[in-house]
Amino acid sequence: MADPVYLAYSFRLADPESAREVLLAELSEWPFDTFEETEDGLIAYVEKRQMPVTALVAEDHFPITSGLTAITEIKVDEIQQENWNANWESSFEPIQIEDRIAVRAPFHHPCKVDIELIIEPKMSFGTGHHQTTYQMLQGIDALDLKGKTVLDVGCGTAVLAILAAKKGAIGVEAFDCDDWCVDNSRENAERNGVDLKVWQAHDFAAVQKQYDVLLANINKNVLLQQVQDYARALKKGGVILISGFYTEDVSDLKMAFEAYRFTYQGHTVKDNWVCAKFII
Repeated sequence: MADPVYLAYSFRLADPESAREVLLAELSEWPFDTFEETEDGLIAYVEKRQMPVTALVAEDHFPITSGLTAITEIKVDEIQQENWNANWESSFEPIQIEDRIAVRAPFHHPCKVDIELIIEPKMSFGTGHHQTTYQMLQGIDALDLKGKTVLDVGCGTAVLAILAAKKGAIGVEAFDCDDWCVDNSRENAERNGVDLKVWQAHDFAAVQKQYDVLLANINKNVLLQQVQDYARALKKGGVILISGFYTEDVSDLKMAFEAYRFTYQGHTVKDNWVCAKFII
């Protein structure tokens, strides 16, 4: 399988602090899977073959942000796999969640914590640096997963599924629409010494059983589209942790989930990004 080619869209913003979150919300309508905040805006990454257009025009594709006269420049660069890895290794530092969990790369020294996750993301999303992944890891750590079955939806690097397995979950499974993520997840599972079944899928058609816990760090639109699938895939009394959306989206998601018999249990916030917990 040939290494995927990614596109890096760099957005320069006139007022990054006020406009960045608006732009991120509009970018969620596109197949971008990784974001990086910069001093003057942000960079959005997408696999080239998944991008439906060859160029993004501020006025046409980001009307809300453009209405704020916020986007001053859009620049796109093509990134080969080896360049991505070299850039990542030069800038990636381990993260630590209190004294409980650390996420590090294979080339870092071990961390003195209770649970260490060794993740090499390559092109996949999920190192713990993003606010959503960080909060999902916290949420998973707060759950009693011993003997529980878990499904990680849109797994990226499988960092969430791997933590679940390390906390005693059994029969942990994960899927992602990107074949690169599937390969990367399998590599990371082996690297961490956990059993993990991973497959490629664009929807829930292949999910034919129920689980005790679902993990879905995606985005608001996908969460709303899949809420009925989550209800079908969870056992009675099951838990779902969701993230990938903002504080202003909480009410919409609560309404959608409660329509399918979910009960809201609360949420955490980090830099306006939210992680919420529901039971069914």
